[in-house]
Amino acid sequence: MKQAIGQALEARFETLLQPVPPERTGNQVALLKGGQDLFPRALKAIAQAQHAVRIETYIFASDAMGEAFCEALCHAALRGVQVRLVLDGFGGKEGVEHHVPRLKQAGVDVRIFRPEGSPLKLTPTRLRRMHRKIIAVDRQVAFVGGINLIDDLNHADEQHELRMAELREQQSYVHLLSGHRQPLNANRQLRSETLGPRYDFAVELQGPVVGDVWHSMEWLWWQVGPRGNVTDTFTAQWWAQRKQRLAQVLAEEAQQGPIAHQGAVKAQLVIRDNFRFRGRIEHSYIQALRRAHTSVVFANAYFLPSRRMRRAILAARSRGVVVKLLLQGRVEYAFQHHATQHLYDELLQHGVEVYEYTPSFLHAKVGVVDSFWATVGSSNLDPLSTLFAREANVVVHNRAFAQQLKAELLHAIAHHSHRIDPELHRRRPWRSRAFSWVCYKLTQLAVFVTAFGSRY
Repeated sequence: MKQAIGQALEARFETLLQPVPPERTGNQVALLKGGQDLFPRALKAIAQAQHAVRIETYIFASDAMGEAFCEALCHAALRGVQVRLVLDGFGGKEGVEHHVPRLKQAGVDVRIFRPEGSPLKLTPTRLRRMHRKIIAVDRQVAFVGGINLIDDLNHADEQHELRMAELREQQSYVHLLSGHRQPLNANRQLRSETLGPRYDFAVELQGPVVGDVWHSMEWLWWQVGPRGNVTDTFTAQWWAQRKQRLAQVLAEEAQQGPIAHQGAVKAQLVIRDNFRFRGRIEHSYIQALRRAHTSVVFANAYFLPSRRMRRAILAARSRGVVVKLLLQGRVEYAFQHHATQHLYDELLQHGVEVYEYTPSFLHAKVGVVDSFWATVGSSNLDPLSTLFAREANVVVHNRAFAQQLKAELLHAIAHHSHRIDPELHRRRPWRSRAFSWVCYKLTQLAVFVTAFGSRY
C-alpha cells in the first residue's frame, strides 16, 4: 500500500506541476446559466454531503442567497462533514463580517485569502486576489464558473459603482475631455429601471476531472495560512510538508477508490496562480484561437487582453474566421470602460464584431471556438485576471456542449445587445477618442510599473 501511495504521490505532483493541464475523459458536464441554475444544485449537493465540502469564492454576500449557503455549510459541519471555505479578503469583506463568525462557531474551517489591511498600503501583492468560484462535494461533484455567492438580482455593488461614477463625472473635468456623456446618462436611466439578473455561467462536473478540482482546492488551502498569509515562493521544507500532507490525502482517497466515469465528455481544469501556472488560461485561449477554422464567440465582462491575445484574435480574422465579442454594455468602472473602447478601433478595423450586453450587468467569462473547444470560468481577459489573480476555468472538448454554449451566446447577441458600428465608433468626437487613448495608456503604465509591461 505504501509503495502504491508513493507512486500515486509522484504522479499527482507531476500532474499538479506539468505545463499543460491533463485532459480527462469520462465526465459529465452540465452548463448552468446564472444562480438560478447553479444555486439549487449546489445547495442540494451540500445538503447531501457525507464526507467533505470545499468552497472558494470571491464574494459571499449578506443577502438571502448568501444566508442560504451560510446555513447549508453550518448544518453540514454540525452533522460531522468536514467543511472548508476560502474567501477572498477584498471581495469577501461582507462575508467576513456577516457569515464567518457563525461559520466558525459551527465548526467550518475558514481561511481569508490576504485579509485587507491599511488602504494606504499599495503593493502588487495586494492585487493578487483569489478570484476563483468553486464548490466541490465528496470528490463526486464540482461546480466551477464565474458565479459568486450572491443573488443574481442583488445589484447593490454595481449601483454603488454607478453612483460613484456619476459623482466623479460631476466633480471632475472628465466629461469635458471625453465629450461623450451617453454611457453615464444611460446608467442613470438604468438605475430607474428594473435590472435583470447578472449574465453569468458555471458548469456542474462529475467524473475524473473532479479529482483535479479537488486537488487544486487542497493545494490552495495549503498555500493560505491560518492568518491569510499566502505562499508564492516555496522552500525545500515547504515542499516536504506539502508532500506529506498530499500523501495523507491520497491515502484517504485510496480507501474511497478512484472516481468513476460518469459520461463521455473530455474536460480539463485550467488554473492560474502566481507560482507555476501564470499563463495557463491565456495560453489555452490562444491555442484555441490558433486552431480556429470558422467561428469564435467570446463573452467577457472586463476585456483588456494582452498583445499576444489580440494578435491571436486578429490572426484568426485574417484566416476568415468570424469573431464575435460580447462585452460589458454598462459602465461599471468608467476608467476601464474607456480603456476598452480604445481597443475597439483595431478590432473593428479588422472585421471583429463587437457587441455590448445591455439588459443588466455582464459577468460571464466564457468562450467557444468552432465546435471543438469551449471554456467556462472565473478569468476575465484583463490584466487583473491574467497577471495577478488566482483563477479557475474548465475547458470542455465536446461538440454538443460547445454548440449549447454557442447557441446561448448568439441568442444574447441577437436579442439582448447592440452592435458597435465601426463607422460611428470611428467618427466619435476627438475628445472621446483622446480620453480613451489616455485611459488605455495609463493602464499600460500601471501594468509596466508592476513589472508586466511587455505583456500589454
